[in-house]
Amino acid sequence: MTGPDGSSGAPLARRTHALAGVPLLASLSAGDLERLAHLAHERVAASGEVLFRQGDPGETMLIVLAGELRASISGAEGREQILRRLGPGDVVGEIALIDARPRSADVHAVTRARLLVLERRAVLEELARDSALALALLRLLCERLRATSAALEALLFYDSGTRLAAVLLQLSGGREGAHVDLTQSELGEIVGVARETVNKKLREWEKAGLIALSPGRVVVKMLSRLAALLPDDAARSGF
Repeated sequence: MTGPDGSSGAPLARRTHALAGVPLLASLSAGDLERLAHLAHERVAASGEVLFRQGDPGETMLIVLAGELRASISGAEGREQILRRLGPGDVVGEIALIDARPRSADVHAVTRARLLVLERRAVLEELARDSALALALLRLLCERLRATSAALEALLFYDSGTRLAAVLLQLSGGREGAHVDLTQSELGEIVGVARETVNKKLREWEKAGLIALSPGRVVVKMLSRLAALLPDDAARSGF
């Protein structure tokens, strides 16, 4: 099968198996997954490839099968603000897919990535007739809203250590072993504290085994212990 972008699609069984591993779709029946797999095609993104930019038409939803993507926005001065990292099983583009408004962020491939692509028109037709799929997509949108609310609450009301933990959990996509490729100065700008404050806290967490540090990178080693640094309500809200 050949997809709209000219790439060779994976066999139906392979696409169905891949969709079954996506947490968003865990509640769907085997028949629902197969019908969705009929709508999807597979493509490969090269490392560094821009998949879409903020303001582009929202015509597709992407499911990451392998590799890593990064979602970000650019400020008025052109400085990039990373929103989220995405790995296998993650979904991106679902908001614009539903409301037909322009993309709200840039997304590019950090590594070579294998993706399943779902076109807007086909998905909307399926949602209209399949309430289970519609409910699954609503759950994903709710998760996004909760994560955004928790991040905003952390940045507004919590101490610098809690805010830093929230940012690391958000940017790592909540995956143990994931890495956040930002300098300590950049993390300080996001959290709203000096680089020295960030460095002190990261060194403390590294010594305790929660993270590992290398130049320009933080690796989340113990996700549960890092999440435990957040208040219960923030942890339940999406981190």
